[in-house]
Amino acid sequence: MHTLAHASRSRLDDALRHLDLSSLQYTVLSVLAQNANLSSSRLSRRFYVTPQTMGELILALERKGLIERREDPANKKALLLSLTRLGKAVCAKGDAHVKRLERTIFGALSASELTVIRSMLSDAITTLRADDPDQRDIVQRRVRPAAARPANRTPRHGASL
Repeated sequence: MHTLAHASRSRLDDALRHLDLSSLQYTVLSVLAQNANLSSSRLSRRFYVTPQTMGELILALERKGLIERREDPANKKALLLSLTRLGKAVCAKGDAHVKRLERTIFGALSASELTVIRSMLSDAITTLRADDPDQRDIVQRRVRPAAARPANRTPRHGASL
């Protein structure tokens, strides 16, 4: 798993370089595209980085014109983050690179095998985030109920994660 994560992150960093984005910056944009109006502190917990590290990342994305901050009406001390029009366009270009990378990695798998892998990875993420309410609500929006998942979860050819 670690080797796959490292190799895919390196490939993604290479693919995103012309957009002037790192894989982490792209991932923050993609999370904001799916979960508008998150705070910086919430993002730092989501990515397991310090608030200072997330603050620097957000400042860089803001300077590039990809995100904007505005006051949270429910908490005047908090700032909510959202994508700008440019941020949405850049995120969409990044999404296309991610889809190409996924096809490169998983292109030999059938649609049903890919469904099984996605389900297994969603389950793993849910398990890792189960005790963290800030993580749990983000994951629950993406994960299908267990009853909707395929019963046979063993990939063809004896492949394993």
